[in-house]
Amino acid sequence: MDKKTFYVVRIVFAMVVAAVCSISVVQGNYILPIIVGITAAFVLYAMKKRVTGVLADERDYKVAGDAARWSLNIYAVFAAIASMVLMASRAGNPQFELAAQILAYSACALLIAQSLLFKYFHNRK
Repeated sequence: MDKKTFYVVRIVFAMVVAAVCSISVVQGNYILPIIVGITAAFVLYAMKKRVTGVLADERDYKVAGDAARWSLNIYAVFAAIASMVLMASRAGNPQFELAAQILAYSACALLIAQSLLFKYFHNRK
């Protein structure tokens, strides 16, 4: 299988999984999306091994790393500012406090996970 065919198959799988998940959730079935997602991941993993040609090179990994770092920084700054604004606005609506705490804790958890993963991958041989 060539690279272009794999990309088309991957897009079709994504569309099918999205359709099944949305229909299942609307109907209240939460097991089927999990099964379909795991099955699609395994099938795509098996198909990826049969692809002839290079799917990604070092430049792709560098660009992906830069994009991830920028996304992380932008989200952390946005979440910190938004949580401060929401916390300051809690007098008008007490529910803003919960949203502010969720944003703050999610930013902290994301930064801690990034730090631990960076340390793990940096020290890995």
